[in-house]
Amino acid sequence: MAILTATPIERDVVIVSGVDAGEYLQTQLTQDVLVLNPGESAWSFLLEPKSEIVALLRVTRESDDVFVLDTEPGWGDTVRQTIDQFLFRMDVAFEQATWPGIAWRGGIPQEQDAPIVAEVSWSDAEGVDVVGPTVKMPRDADELVSHGLETLRISAGWPRMGAEIEGSATPAMTGLVDQTISFDKGCYTGQEFVARVHYRGVEPPKRLVHIACEADVSLPKGAGIVVDGDEVGTVTSSERGIALGYIKRRVKTPTNGSVDDVDVEIRPTSTRNT
Repeated sequence: MAILTATPIERDVVIVSGVDAGEYLQTQLTQDVLVLNPGESAWSFLLEPKSEIVALLRVTRESDDVFVLDTEPGWGDTVRQTIDQFLFRMDVAFEQATWPGIAWRGGIPQEQDAPIVAEVSWSDAEGVDVVGPTVKMPRDADELVSHGLETLRISAGWPRMGAEIEGSATPAMTGLVDQTISFDKGCYTGQEFVARVHYRGVEPPKRLVHIACEADVSLPKGAGIVVDGDEVGTVTSSERGIALGYIKRRVKTPTNGSVDDVDVEIRPTSTRNT
């Protein structure tokens, strides 16, 4: 039986409110925010016009006219500035903050009271994120240190801003299209390029993969991934025995290779079906 653990976290938030908040966010985010009921959350991308990822964020509908966008620390300004620049003659207001939270893993805790109470479906580590201005760690919680939470993230194949998501990364490279993008909603920034790749079945130039090695080895971030003597990718995140990285589309997985002269196994992330 899994042990319910808690890890203190911090999230940048942008609160979007007003009569037109939902309609406006519908034109900015890849997710269909209007189908969310109050209290429900969903993951979404915020994109550049040519579909480069600005941010991976979670959108929570707090009430009919109030939405909370939460993302990783240090990225709140980017989210706020990006969605603010297209606002024109609409009843929408923005508020920005950094909120504490608790990442519960290994199960679902008893009922929590916070603006964001969102279930997280990571392989072997389902749980819930609880985020709000007054959230505090319970004294009797079994605490999982941040490195342990990072190991669970990497094991789940979940990309992180500033590591797997930076530069010219697009949704198709991350393996999160099914969890973050609605193909039934109207237009949003970057939609034309996302739809073109999806409906034509075009493989991105590189894709996110799992990298496994001996349990006591931590692979260097930024190191090259070598398969059959050719460097075909780069390590982006690493903990002992496990890592994430991008490899070129021509490389079929699972396969074997090496990183910094360490033998590794390369396989699809758990967020992908193939």
